[in-house]
Amino acid sequence: MTRHELKEQIQHDQFTDSVQSAVDYISANREKVTRWAIAALVVLAIVGGAFWFASYRRSLRQHDLQGAFAVLDAPVGEAAAAGLKSYPTQDAKTKASMKAFSDVVAKDGSSREGLIARYYLGTLKAQSGDSKGAETDLTAVAASHSECAPLAKIALAQLYQSENRITEAQNLLQQLVTKPADLVSKGQAQVLLAQLMGSTNPEEAR
Repeated sequence: MTRHELKEQIQHDQFTDSVQSAVDYISANREKVTRWAIAALVVLAIVGGAFWFASYRRSLRQHDLQGAFAVLDAPVGEAAAAGLKSYPTQDAKTKASMKAFSDVVAKDGSSREGLIARYYLGTLKAQSGDSKGAETDLTAVAASHSECAPLAKIALAQLYQSENRITEAQNLLQQLVTKPADLVSKGQAQVLLAQLMGSTNPEEAR
C-alpha cells in the first residue's frame, strides 16, 4: 500500500468511525436526542411565530397611522372625488385629525408609528391653542429616539418662543446645531437659531 493509499484509508477509517460513533450515541440515547430535536423545533417555531407576529403588528400600526394621515389630508368642503372623505370646516377637520392621531397614540404609544402620531398630535394641539397639551406631546417625542425627535424639538422651540421662553427655545435649537439629524441638518438648525436670536436679540444675532 502506498503512502497516499494509506493516508486515504486512515481518513476513511476516521470518517467511518465518527459516523459509527454518532450512530451508536443516537441509538443509546434515542430518548434524549428526541427530546433535544423536539426542543429545537419548538424554539424555531417560537422564533418564527414571534417574527411573524411582530411583522403583523407593525403592519397594523402602519395601517392605523395611514388612516390618521388620510384624515389630515382630507379636503375641506366638497370632496374632490366621489367617495372621498371631506369636512365642512377646517375646525371639524382639525378635531377629526386630532382624534385619529390620539387613537394611534393610545394604541401604539411607544412604537415608531405611535411617536410619529404623537408628534403630529402635538403640532395640531399647538395650532389649536392647547399649549400645555402640545408641550406634553412634543416633549415626549423630542426626548425619544424617533426620527421625528428633531422636528419635535423645532416645534417645541417655536412654542416656547411664542410664550417668550426664549432660553428654553434657544437650548433646543442649540442641541440640533450640536447634534444634527437626517431630517434637520446643522445648517438648518443654525438658520433657525439665528432667526430666533434675531427676533429677540438683534445684536447677538449679528
